[in-house]
Amino acid sequence: MQPPWRRRLRVWFTLLAILALAWTVRLLWNAWPELVVSFSKLQAGWLWLTLAGTVAGGYLNFEAFHALFERSCHSRYDRLRLAHLHFTAQLMKHLPGRIWGVAYQSTTGDRATAAEWVGVTVAYMVLTTGFALWVAAIVLGYMFAWWWSVLALVTGGSAYLLIWRARPLAVLLGVSQKLPFHVFTRLGDAVRPLIAADPRFKLQVWGWFTAGWLVYLLAWAGYGLAWPDLTAADGIWLCAIYTVAWFVGYVSLFSPSGMGVRELVFVLLAHRFPPDAVAGMALLARVVLLVADVVLGVAFAPFRRVR
Repeated sequence: MQPPWRRRLRVWFTLLAILALAWTVRLLWNAWPELVVSFSKLQAGWLWLTLAGTVAGGYLNFEAFHALFERSCHSRYDRLRLAHLHFTAQLMKHLPGRIWGVAYQSTTGDRATAAEWVGVTVAYMVLTTGFALWVAAIVLGYMFAWWWSVLALVTGGSAYLLIWRARPLAVLLGVSQKLPFHVFTRLGDAVRPLIAADPRFKLQVWGWFTAGWLVYLLAWAGYGLAWPDLTAADGIWLCAIYTVAWFVGYVSLFSPSGMGVRELVFVLLAHRFPPDAVAGMALLARVVLLVADVVLGVAFAPFRRVR
């Protein structure tokens, strides 16, 4: 039975998610007349390019996941089956509770243990989040001054090289394994091969994430070119702002896929852009990301093998 404080906390978090979603719906309702006019002027070709870029960026990120999995897990899957397990889990993140994706991976992909799946998923999530915030800092820094962008570039690159080293990660792992839960010991054993990774492997992971984000930024440039009165640079800047909003929604575990929270933060941060463009981008970004997950999940669905 859950303690009373935990039940109250869950209630408050649920109310916050509902309020954020209601505020987003109200915003879209007020901006709807202008949105109808803007939607009629959209360049459909650029939107198709945006969807294609989002799908391509998602697959490039999977290659980083594939490298992490091959390094940390004793089991081996062919690339197509591992892609099915990965993209099905990505699709399940839109359900209330991201744990369903890991549960699907550990039951369907039964060659690897649950601890190995959780370990590689946690490592992938940390790196994905770190790269997302790094790219957002570089782009947003350029909005103020070019040297802020350079500072963000150097700081993020240095953090990647200095933190992903055997000594600091071993210390962090040792502290986690002293916690009174056996699961941390099993997770530590699962991610231990990543701690001693050689520079060539780190460069490989960095290359896949960087390639994915370059394609993703180009996809958001398509947003800007598709929308009336916006430019490709506006689309890239909105991408950086949306990434920050995505992170806030990502850590808001009480909201499925950050629904409502992500849009609320995005609208608040993008106040310098036209209201109809911001509301439309919030709606289109959510739809395109969902469609991209569905496309990738369906594309690799035939490669599910059951024992």
